[in-house]
Amino acid sequence: MIKKELISLDFYKKKSVLTILFFVSFFASIMVSTFLDKNYLIYIVPVVIFIILLKYISLTKKNTNLLFVFALLTVIVSDILLFYCFEECFLWISLLISVYLVSCTLILIKYLNRSKVKSLLSISLLIGVLLVSYLIYAVLELLINYIPDNLLFFAFLTAFSLIIYTLTITIIYVNDNYTNCTLLLASGIFYFFQIALSPINELLYYDRTFTVLIVICHILSIYLFMKFIVDTKVIVSGDIKEKYI
Repeated sequence: MIKKELISLDFYKKKSVLTILFFVSFFASIMVSTFLDKNYLIYIVPVVIFIILLKYISLTKKNTNLLFVFALLTVIVSDILLFYCFEECFLWISLLISVYLVSCTLILIKYLNRSKVKSLLSISLLIGVLLVSYLIYAVLELLINYIPDNLLFFAFLTAFSLIIYTLTITIIYVNDNYTNCTLLLASGIFYFFQIALSPINELLYYDRTFTVLIVICHILSIYLFMKFIVDTKVIVSGDIKEKYI
């Protein structure tokens, strides 16, 4: 009995340490993006993502989803390339971001298994999808002259992956089957703004304020997504009650 209590105490200590490390590193990344050259972010942002990865593993243990682990590893690599050589590594950054988005979409599929068909016909859902698609189109149109023709395919691939990812999150949120869907929606919104601002900041108009916003949105989007898949239990069809007639 005492041994079990000691193991439990040790587990909670580890969680507390990782939580503290996350917030300290998150704050450090904001300070670096605010006061130092953006190139220094290569030394701190990947560390923050790695801490999120460790926290995820510590929370899930045997139930760790290897696909999410793989997705976070692709994020770490893409972050390194983004802050080191965005223009030169645009192809690889686009591919890695697309892989992350596809991986996260696949992870969310199980939360769609019991979705209501009527949600697909929701006016609010359609308006949201059209709005997101238009914003992505506007960003691509703005940047199309700054992206080499041979790399346009990868830009559109990332945009398409983002639309599918956003659509998946929107359906889950509209279905309203989970108490903490707000975390997932916030994660999607943060990631959308990060993806939209990053190429503008790197290729069109660099601004330190944009860099700070990108870092904040990037880290929060991944952390909130992790919180959602850790804390949210998939609801079986028998547990879903009709709210409207």
